Amino acid sequence: MPLTGIIVGAGHFAHIQLEAWQEVQGARITAVLSLTMENAQQLADLYGIRAFDDWDTAIREMQPDFVDICTPPDSHYHYTRLTADLGLPVLCQKPLAPTLQEGEALVAYCEQRGVPLMINENWRWQAWYREMKAMMDAGMLGHVYSAYMAMRPGDGWGDNPYPVQPYFKEMKQFLIFETGVHYIDTYRYLLGEIDSLYCQVRTLNPVIQGEDLAVIHMNFRGGAVGLYDANRVTYMEQVRCPTYGYMTMEGTEGKLRLEGDGSIYYTPRGGIERKHEYVIPTKGWKGGCTIATQQHFVDALQEGSPFETSGTDYLASVRAVYACYESASTNQVVHLNAAANN
Repeated sequence: MPLTGIIVGAGHFAHIQLEAWQEVQGARITAVLSLTMENAQQLADLYGIRAFDDWDTAIREMQPDFVDICTPPDSHYHYTRLTADLGLPVLCQKPLAPTLQEGEALVAYCEQRGVPLMINENWRWQAWYREMKAMMDAGMLGHVYSAYMAMRPGDGWGDNPYPVQPYFKEMKQFLIFETGVHYIDTYRYLLGEIDSLYCQVRTLNPVIQGEDLAVIHMNFRGGAVGLYDANRVTYMEQVRCPTYGYMTMEGTEGKLRLEGDGSIYYTPRGGIERKHEYVIPTKGWKGGCTIATQQHFVDALQEGSPFETSGTDYLASVRAVYACYESASTNQVVHLNAAANN
């Protein structure tokens, strides 16, 4: 029998996740819960599931095997606690929580109760990053010593930026907290743990509250240096292209570059650049990453195996986010071991 779950939240990304759940094997979502019945019903009608606006009623009537939390960060701890109190596994959206302390408390609450917690960090599951990791593991790059990620969605200029998610304008910590964490976590997936970082931020569009430009220089424990060069205001011919930008990686045996459509180009040492052929899934958001993430959650539950982005593991990405803000405010390099111990 497939596992059954309920999804909490009926916003922009809940629709994307529900679409992905249609392709996941071994589990299905049977209901959507929202504070507003109208919003819940719209999604429920679209996917042929039940709609609720009351937690107790939804749990009593649906008896789920897990809960998918897809609400704004300020309610993640609340719904995670409710789920953990029932002993049910949790799939929780990022950003994890409004503060580092609340994020740590959220993870600790699940750990204390022995409840499986996975953070729904789908960026590392984009097909191009999985392929790049496979190329690295196959030795095609040798020892990677340098990486560069340029994020350019092109959706943050003018009087009405971020039309898909307009609440972005009000976030006092924005680009790194909301989007940059994706790239920090993906860097960790590709290059390992971050030893230290230095960050600078700017606010270019005066109509928003938080930063919309960030440059983060990262030193990895394995010896690589990484640069995250991001802003959301540069004009782009294609807004929100599949990769949100482009990337390069350089190693002792070769180098690669990732283009906006997901194409990867590889140059071996002593050779010439050629397009690296691989399959990009056509179903699912951004190279099938939502499907792959949610499939990983289900597979791990059924097999009893660990999550790639367990709550404990993901705290390393969250701590790096707050280290970035500390670095930007003090204009100093922040060492992650020291930051984790403070």
